[in-house]
Amino acid sequence: MAYSLLTVIHHNTSESCVFMRSVALSTVPVLTNVSLTCHNFKNVLYWNYSAPELKPEFNITISGYESEGKSVHTSQTYLDISEYTQDAGDAYDIQVAAQAKGLELNSFSENIKFSYNEDLITDIACVVDFPKLEVSVFDRRVKLSFAHPYYFHNVEALRGDFYCQIFYNKTERKCEPCYEDDDVCTEEFELSESLYGKCMDIHIQGFVEHIPAEITRKVCDLKAPNNTDWIMLLTVLLCVVFGLLLLIIWGVIMYKKLTKADSQSTLSKLLGIVKSDHVNVPEQATLSKVTSVGHTPLLETPELIFSDMSVSKFEEDSSDLPTHFPTNITTNVMYSEEEEYEDGEEEADSGDFDSGNSFSGYDSQKFPIDMGQGDIVEAYGRR
Repeated sequence: MAYSLLTVIHHNTSESCVFMRSVALSTVPVLTNVSLTCHNFKNVLYWNYSAPELKPEFNITISGYESEGKSVHTSQTYLDISEYTQDAGDAYDIQVAAQAKGLELNSFSENIKFSYNEDLITDIACVVDFPKLEVSVFDRRVKLSFAHPYYFHNVEALRGDFYCQIFYNKTERKCEPCYEDDDVCTEEFELSESLYGKCMDIHIQGFVEHIPAEITRKVCDLKAPNNTDWIMLLTVLLCVVFGLLLLIIWGVIMYKKLTKADSQSTLSKLLGIVKSDHVNVPEQATLSKVTSVGHTPLLETPELIFSDMSVSKFEEDSSDLPTHFPTNITTNVMYSEEEEYEDGEEEADSGDFDSGNSFSGYDSQKFPIDMGQGDIVEAYGRR
């Protein structure tokens, strides 16, 4: 009976141990919130543990598709695995295991797959930053310039040709390849008329050796006057200045012509007036009347001769005299007329003096005059 009692006690003890072990198995802490960040070739793994007071140890297993697996131990709840995942073209499978002190059982997380290679199927697709982008808008054209990704990140996996696509305003455009030897990659495209003076988002997606890089930038086309508007404005201004210059030159030429024509016409009018008003009285020779030879001339008294000559001369002069005197005749013309009139009077006086104050001229020397057709007469007076 004692044996049986011992057996029962032992049996009960065994059941107690099994029960305690089952309780321990059901209360083993588990890993939660396992995550991975991968950006610009910096890869960090994070997780949580439900019983940190047990001071667990964590084992991280890293397996590559094209590389050997690695195991890393840590007591932290994160791990930078960048140095173990340097091949950016490969894909990696990550698993975290936790083992608490005093417990033989481990808890494992689910596997996490990630890669920078966009051609591989993974849980997490990692990307790298696009190189520094310079954007300029000039004359309705957008110019993009950036460095090759290899020179920007200095990672061997980025050696190769860089290809990209540009997306804007529901438009897709392929870029020209940018080679590794190119210091600067450039791309230009023209904006459509519907985008003049508007802003838009430009999204660029590129890749080198199947490693993607992308960026988004807002670009605005300003409505400010561009170089073409300035050129047009300068052209119009020059045309206006040139037109004004031609107008001024034409005005000066016409003014000179009109001034010259007025002066010539005024001078011609003045000369015409002078010619019409300046009457040259012909010098009258003091001659006596002639008669045929053999006839006795009928003499007239000096008083009658003087009276007749004065009257006839006055009548002739009065017929030639102008009815009005111009006001614009210069003093020189008047002075010349006075001189001529005085000369005429002096000549008349001298003639009278030479004839001995005789108007008949019989006191002078007699000389023959041929009157034509053999008719010769004798005359008295100055010859």
